[in-house]
Amino acid sequence: MNVLVERFKESYWALTQSGRNDVNSRFISLLKNPGSGIISARIYLSPREDSDLLIWYSARSPEAAVTFKIAVRSILAAFTEPVYSMLSIYEDSPYLKGEGNLENTLTQPPLKYFVCYPMSKNVDWYLLDFSERKRIMANHIGMALSHPENRGIRSYTTYSFGIGDQEFVVMYETDDLAAWSHVTQKLREAEARKWIIKEEPIFVGIMCTDLP
Repeated sequence: MNVLVERFKESYWALTQSGRNDVNSRFISLLKNPGSGIISARIYLSPREDSDLLIWYSARSPEAAVTFKIAVRSILAAFTEPVYSMLSIYEDSPYLKGEGNLENTLTQPPLKYFVCYPMSKNVDWYLLDFSERKRIMANHIGMALSHPENRGIRSYTTYSFGIGDQEFVVMYETDDLAAWSHVTQKLREAEARKWIIKEEPIFVGIMCTDLP
């Protein structure tokens, strides 16, 4: 799984409407036909000052992910510049009993908003006995699931140990950003917060079907 964060160059805004339509047509065609090994590919507009576009895609292999990234750059390189990227592996959590096929969770109709950020924990977390870590995470998960505004929020915890500049990439989909913010605020009270050492930058995306 990968998230690419891009910013439009002046060269994009300098294009005529016809030129922008051509770039958009080629890019949207790639999203609709991403090639072998790609499970899903979505784009979002970013409200952050330092970025304009988020591209979230999942692949069945690192090779397929790289091929897709190169295809994206072949279309957008003249018009966007990379701001940030987060590579990770989507696997079952060791603290939850895996149910169903993870790939199926990536092919649901997308929700309106996408939130993602890198996360790491300090070494003391990993020195705790697994049963203690499981207890702490059960409390954390229980707080989230029991929150009255959590309904409809989709959560994806992915892993970057040894392959990224973070240990986890945490992603969420929601139709209500305010509800998501309220749940996040409540989770600041969870015991598990004591071990978190990195949880930014936070990128927010608004689902779109075309480039601006």
